[in-house]
Order: sequence, then structure tokens, then C-alpha cells
Amino acid sequence: MHPPLSPIRTVSVFLALTGSLFAQENSQLAPTIVEAERIDDEPRAVSVVSEESLELFQTTTFSGLSGIVPGFNVVSADSRGYGQVVVMRGSTNTLFFGSPALGLYIDDVPLGDADTYPSSLLDLAEVRVHRGPQGPYFGRNGAAGMVEMFTPRPGDEMKTTLTAEYGSYDHVGLGLNTSGPLGGDFSYSLQLFHDERDGYIRNAFYGNEADDRESNGGLLNLFWNPSDDFELRLRFYAEQVNDGSQRLSSLFSPDSFTDFSDFPGATDLERYQLSLHSRKDFSWGKVETISSYQTWELDPSTVDLDLSFPNPANGFADSRSNITQQQDLVSNELRFTSSEDATPFTWKAGFFQMWIENEGLASRQLFPGFVEDTNFSIDQLNLAAYGNLSWQATDRLALDAGLRVDYHESEIDRVQSDPIPGDDVVRGDEDDWFVSPVLGLTYGITPAVDAFVRTSLGNKPAGFSAYSDNPALAQFDREENWSNEIGLQYDCPAYDLRVGLRAFWDQIDDYQFNQSVPRSSDFIVLNADEVTSRGVELDLAWAPVEPVTVRASFGYVNAEFDSYADPFAPGTFYDGNDVPFVPEYTGSTGIRYDFESGFYAQTSVRVSGPTKFDAANTTTFTQDAYVLWDAEIGYATERFSVALYGRNLLDEEYYTFINPQIFAGSPGDPQVFGVRVRTTF
Repeated sequence: MHPPLSPIRTVSVFLALTGSLFAQENSQLAPTIVEAERIDDEPRAVSVVSEESLELFQTTTFSGLSGIVPGFNVVSADSRGYGQVVVMRGSTNTLFFGSPALGLYIDDVPLGDADTYPSSLLDLAEVRVHRGPQGPYFGRNGAAGMVEMFTPRPGDEMKTTLTAEYGSYDHVGLGLNTSGPLGGDFSYSLQLFHDERDGYIRNAFYGNEADDRESNGGLLNLFWNPSDDFELRLRFYAEQVNDGSQRLSSLFSPDSFTDFSDFPGATDLERYQLSLHSRKDFSWGKVETISSYQTWELDPSTVDLDLSFPNPANGFADSRSNITQQQDLVSNELRFTSSEDATPFTWKAGFFQMWIENEGLASRQLFPGFVEDTNFSIDQLNLAAYGNLSWQATDRLALDAGLRVDYHESEIDRVQSDPIPGDDVVRGDEDDWFVSPVLGLTYGITPAVDAFVRTSLGNKPAGFSAYSDNPALAQFDREENWSNEIGLQYDCPAYDLRVGLRAFWDQIDDYQFNQSVPRSSDFIVLNADEVTSRGVELDLAWAPVEPVTVRASFGYVNAEFDSYADPFAPGTFYDGNDVPFVPEYTGSTGIRYDFESGFYAQTSVRVSGPTKFDAANTTTFTQDAYVLWDAEIGYATERFSVALYGRNLLDEEYYTFINPQIFAGSPGDPQVFGVRVRTTF
């Protein structure tokens, strides 16, 4: 399954012709395309994280959203997203090869597998996190939720911001953000960044820091507004990463920030995105097209699997892994949206196409002289149509219904070779159709209190895992999530108070789950028969007096296996056990006080509950609850700011990821301090 594919070609040409026809018609433009309407006023399970909230919680990474958004968590192995697990209400992606449960859009551009999600955040105007299946609302499938990130758009005047930061471990951060008109009908926005630091982990074997980090990149947007009702946008993003070893240490080490690896690790990757966006306004609504090409290349990711040097105490172990992998993605989306003023019906509909190709070579040395080479290619094609309709039946009652229809095709070509004569070959393909409906109701109890209920189906497509010698184990089935939620939202502008309370119950069939195959190096995706996830979520935003801002959230998730028998250990059942990677609860509280003189002080606390990292819920592979405390003081004017910050002030020791296969974990960030200076002109 290699492009050009006829369905891709057809959809791409159609979208290109559509955009061209719109460009020829001359009417009027709505200048703020990407920002769209804010979702603050919708009582659905949507968390809107503003630029101010990101700064309050010192959020600079994708995983840093954990705790800020109820029900959301990122299990990070500190390898720039490779092998990370993104959690939403108990639904997760698998470590390798499965589709994400939580989709991600950045400036309306959909990303591919969770491996390719960026670890560091650009300067963002807003983040929206939608919980629950989102199939009828987006082109990219959001089986358990969707994250939207929006970068700032240019204003009517030229504006440039420079940022410089220095901190613990010789951390240096530099940033440029500039935007404005270019003359005529053109405008632009540009972000450039450089970030580096010394390692947190000390390698006692070599006597150096193992996990140095360095990244460089930028985002360029060019806008053309020939009339008030039409816009074209060309977007280009690039990032280059040159990191040291993955942050791993033995679970039995007396110091989680020390290892004895004799094989220096590295994570080097590049990512590029190129997209073309168009929007045309009509009297009845708007039409948008987004076409993108993305490439992500990991070359290489090297890891010492025994985290030591050969010696009699470890049986002269010398195991290591070297992975190179590339993902290419082509997507096209066509959206139709009714006018915001349309009553009593508003609607949205669209068509979506995405093609993904994953190619890679994984070389694993199990012991000296025995190396397994796994060469694989996995292609995926997704075609979808989606739509939703909202009906304001009365002044108090609103109904929302949506439907998504998907066609998904997957193909694998995989060959493994080792010193034993004969190659292990896995080849196959599968295709599937599935439907994802949504039905919701919102009722205004009082002018300040809304109640809502929602039921929906989410689907994660079937696929193949490349790390299996057995063709029967390489294929996994589609996962289906029946999600239900009920909630209340209280909004009182007179007291600057907003509170959202929700409860959810998800029934997940054929839950996609990773497991190693005993007595082999295979690591596969399989299906647990049934998982139930239930919980409650709380959001609070409050400004009790003018200089004080308070933000708080809490999410409790009980995700358990209802039916899961270990296929490799007859008679072993994990029914009633917690699902791995899902914290029992997460929460956060942030407070900021702005003085009239321009000085400010802010502090925030985040908590994460106990997290299991294997289906057996082994104590050794469990991270207990922990608390992170951050604080910042500074001085800010319209043109200049300086800040002193501290993160993890209690110097809490914890793991963000535990790997049961090698008895190792990724320790979380230690205590750090820094200073940041910013000027705008």
C-alpha cells in the first residue's frame, strides 16, 4: 500500500480544486479563522487551557498538561514522545504500533501516532482538551478524546518577543516570536526556539551525564487575505533533536539518578510539517480545507537494556537496542460549518483522508554475538465522513447528535533475521468499516447552572505489531468504547466563578494492550476482552478579588479489567486488576497574585495517584502517589518581564514510566531553579 493510492489521489485533487474555486470567488473574510469561537460557554466535557493558565502551571511540555486537565495523563519515558502513553479517562495508546486513543491537532493539522506527538510546546494561545469520543466533530478520529492546540495569530501591528532563560543543569532556552502584516494582503507569524541542558542522570561507568538534551526548531505561518471572506494559510514546522541517553535507571539502584551503562544511548530525531489551509465564508456558513504532509524520523534511538557493564555479578550481560524509524503522513480534510447565527439548528460536516506509512529497523542484541534485526513496513489508510447537528429545542433545552463512518485499511511487511538460519516473515492486510455515533442533551436548570448527559461510541482500528514472529499474534482487533457521561456546570460572572462537575462510565471491549511474549524478545499488541473505566472530574476557575487568580482541577479514574486472561499463562486471570498506565487520580491547584506595582507571585501544586505499570499490578512496578510543588516570582510590564522560578521544590523522587521487561524506570525531573527574561517590542 504505497502512494499514490487512487482514493488519496481522488480526495487530494478534489480538495485542491475546491480550494481553487473558492479562491476565485470574491466576498468577505472573517479574520480570525483558527481561533474560532471559544468553548468556555459549552457545558460539554471540554477543558480550555488559556495562555495564562499554561504560565501559571509553568507548562512547557505536552506531558506537563497532566494534572491540569482532569482525566488526562501522559506516561513519558523521556524519549521525546517515542514510547509514551497518553491517557484519557482510562483509554490509552499502546507503546508501539497502535492508534492513539487521544488525537492531537496543532493549528488544525492532525498528527499521526502518539510516538510523533511533540514533547515540547510552542508558544500557544490556547489548548482545548475534549474528553470522550470525538468522531463526529473532527476529521482525525478521537476514540477517547481530542487535544487542540492553537498558536497565536498575527495582529494588525508588527510585534516581536524575545525570551532568554537560564537555570539548573546549565539549562539554556532562547525564543523568538514575531508576527504582523507584510504589506498588501499578506501577514506572517514566526517562532524560533533553542533549548538545551546537561543530563540529570550520572553515568558512573563513564563518569559523565548520560541524558543531555538539545532541540532546535521553528514554526512559520504565511497568511493571504485578498478579501474579507477568504483566507489562505501556508504553515511550515521543523524540529531537530540531538539528545543523549533515554532517562532510565535500574529500579534496584539506591539512586534513581545514577546508572552504570557501558553503551551510551542517544535519541536523534527530526520532524517536519507542511500544510495548506483555506477558508471561505458564505451567507450560510463556511468551508475549510486543510491538506498536510508530515514526516518524522528517529535515527537512532539507542538504549542499554541491562543498564550496566558486563561483570560476573550480572552474568556478563550485554543487551542493547538500536532503533531507526520513520513515519510519513498525508492528510486532507474538507469541512462545512453552519453560520454561528443559525437558529435553531447549527451543524458541522466533513470528509477526511489520512495515509500513514511506518518504516523501521530494530536491532536488538540479546547477548554478545546474538543480534535480532527486525525490518518492517506498516501502511495505514483511513477514509471518513463525519457530521453533527445541534438543535436548540427550547430556551433551556438543546440536543446534539453526530455520526462518523470510517473505512480503515492496514498492511504489514516484516522480516526478522538472527544468527539462527531462516528468517521470520510476517505479511498480511486487513480492512474494516465502523460507525461512531454521539447523542447528547443539555438543559439549563437556572441561568447559571447547566446539566448535560452524553452517550457515544469510540473506535480504535485494528492493526499489526511488527515485534512478533508469529503472524497470528502480530494482528490485533478493533477496540470499541461505549462512553457515557453526566455533568453540571455553574457559571457566575458576578463572582468570576466557574465550576464544572462530571461523572463518566466507559465500557471498553477488546481493549488494546501491550504484553511481552514469554521466552522470546517479542512484544505485541493484544486485546483484553473487557475493561470498565469510571470516574469523576472537577474544574474550577475563580477570581475572588481583582489581583487574585485561582485555577484547580481534580480527576478520579477507576479503570479495571473485567475480563482478561493471560494468553501465555493458562489459568492466570487479571479480572479486577487496574489497567496499567492509568493514575488513580490527578489534580492541581494554582494561585497567582498581581501587585499594582507590576510584581507578581504564583505557586502551583500537582498530585498524581498510584499508577500500575503491569497487568498483574506487581508492587515493584507500581509508582506510589506523589506531589509536585512549583513557584515563581517576577516583575512584568507590557514590554518587559523578569521571573525567578523553581520546579519540584520538594525535590520529590518518582518515576514517570516503569518498564517491567528490564526492571527500569524513568525518574521524573529533579528540583530545578531558573531565571527568565522577556522583552516585547
